[in-house]
Amino acid sequence: MKRFLLWSFERGSVQYDVICVVILAFIFGMPARFWDDRPDWMRIRPAEISQANDDDGTPVWVVKATEQQDAANRLKASLGQAVTITHIEPVEDSYGKLVAYAFWIVR
Repeated sequence: MKRFLLWSFERGSVQYDVICVVILAFIFGMPARFWDDRPDWMRIRPAEISQANDDDGTPVWVVKATEQQDAANRLKASLGQAVTITHIEPVEDSYGKLVAYAFWIVR
């Protein structure tokens, strides 16, 4: 047991090869959602329009839509007041499919 805890096996030994295979199996065998470390504003919530904060604490509105203009129109209609969009970023799921747009706005 002491040899396993202190790992006193040489490179190229059977034990070394086995632990390398175990490590690689762990890395490549885990589902993609396990490694999903997106910022909070890029996580899609069940609601069509949701608000989150970016790393600086600035509010970000996320609108589920596949067309940018449609998403902007739905956001403006939802807020019910005049807003200026300062920045837009597409939000993709873990497979790279466009699912929403993130809007930074000024009221």
